[in-house]
Amino acid sequence: MKSRLGEQAVIGLAIGYLVALSLAMTHLSYDIWGAFVVLPPLTLIGAFGVRRMFSGPLRPIAGVMYLALLLKFVGAAAKYFISFGAYGGSTDAEAYHQYAFAAANRVSSGKQNIGAVLPSGTGTMFIQRFTSFVYTLTGSSKMGGYLIFSWMAFWGICMFVKGACIAIPELHKRRYALWCAFGPSIVYWPSSIGKEAVMMLALGAATYGFARVLSRRRVIVPVIVAVLGLGLAAAVRPHMAALWIGGLFPALIAALFRGRGQKGSRRGAGVFDRLLLLVIIGIAGAALVAVGSATLKFLNPSKGEAAQSTSADITSILAETSRRTAQAGSAFKPPSISSPADWPYASIRTLLRPLLFEAHGPGQLLSALEIAVFMGVCVLSWRRVIHLPKLIFTNPFIAFAMTSLFFSGLAYTSFANLGLLARQKSLLLPLMFLIPCVPVRPPRRPKAAFVEDQNSSTSPSDRAQLDNGGIPELVTARQVRTGPPWGNGTNPANGRGAPIRMA
Repeated sequence: MKSRLGEQAVIGLAIGYLVALSLAMTHLSYDIWGAFVVLPPLTLIGAFGVRRMFSGPLRPIAGVMYLALLLKFVGAAAKYFISFGAYGGSTDAEAYHQYAFAAANRVSSGKQNIGAVLPSGTGTMFIQRFTSFVYTLTGSSKMGGYLIFSWMAFWGICMFVKGACIAIPELHKRRYALWCAFGPSIVYWPSSIGKEAVMMLALGAATYGFARVLSRRRVIVPVIVAVLGLGLAAAVRPHMAALWIGGLFPALIAALFRGRGQKGSRRGAGVFDRLLLLVIIGIAGAALVAVGSATLKFLNPSKGEAAQSTSADITSILAETSRRTAQAGSAFKPPSISSPADWPYASIRTLLRPLLFEAHGPGQLLSALEIAVFMGVCVLSWRRVIHLPKLIFTNPFIAFAMTSLFFSGLAYTSFANLGLLARQKSLLLPLMFLIPCVPVRPPRRPKAAFVEDQNSSTSPSDRAQLDNGGIPELVTARQVRTGPPWGNGTNPANGRGAPIRMA
């Protein structure tokens, strides 16, 4: 009966979809009805991917991620109608669309080959060619493009969530997933054709790779994922890739002195692990130098051959960024960072902006409400927050997240426009939302359990027999006691039925 109802529901949805598609093709432009073509495959692939990605222990949060997928599509639709309604199409997304539309048409008409739209360059040029490549494969519907880019950002969010769940065993997983799924800035800003959606995907991939490496969950595949994510981020915004690599250094150092595995079952890393981490530190250092150099060239292309120190370059870039962003509306005076003593306040103040009294307009008010709710949850979760400093030294992934978050907030102090700051800061929110979700206290393994595991000679098969109330055939003298077997076969005594060792 249930199977028949399921089949009827699928048939009904298919008929409804075909009717809606035919009506849309009759009454709407291709920019709109093209979305009906790309939406079903994006939804099916997304649902299947969430089911595979959040299985086993993470299955309880799979439902949240399904809702996150739906909300990202809603966010794409909202961003589209606001961009072309309230702003009249005067957006970066419209410029990318026009460039990609013309390039994809040249390829489809045979005037150019596919190599003409392969992504290359950095910054705006890379996004133009990347969008052209996407349009060549999927069609040049404007609304369809919004959905595709929003879908890319969704996978970045999924990788942020899964990476954090892997690397922080005692994380409040459901709360963190809810923050990443329902955060208004995450739902809205990385949901259009442009840099934010691609950067969310890139930073999510890099963070997931870091989480696997720092948790010692294999090396080769996580490193490949992290490198691909960093490469994509460096092509769009090299300074963000540099900040992520910079945040990895204290995490790797913390990993050198941390127990292996998710539960920390071994104190300190082994020789092979230490050597591997040292190699990764060396590679990360070389990558940071290369990406840092590319960042300076990207942010300061007018620099000539004249010799100039790196600090002077950075000061010049920050000053120019502040001057340009202050020219638009919603300008404000950013905090000063004239000395390292100013850094903590400047970074925190930037990350917590805008506050309610600073908001102008509905968009900024929504962002201010998000920050206000976040601060309120942090106050209510004070037991978690007060353990954050200790967790930075005991959990490598938290060390990476907080270091990257701090220096990213410091870099954004040069922004003097609330609208631009809210859009750019949306990429940092998955790291910031970790703060009220960290463990209540650093995970601590009882010393007795550690000694028991180290000294006990019970094999896994013997342990299973003991848990079931029986006695294994072969036991050592240290595991023998007089009297009946442990438990009654269904409720083993002494907790898990562990053998009681003789003094």
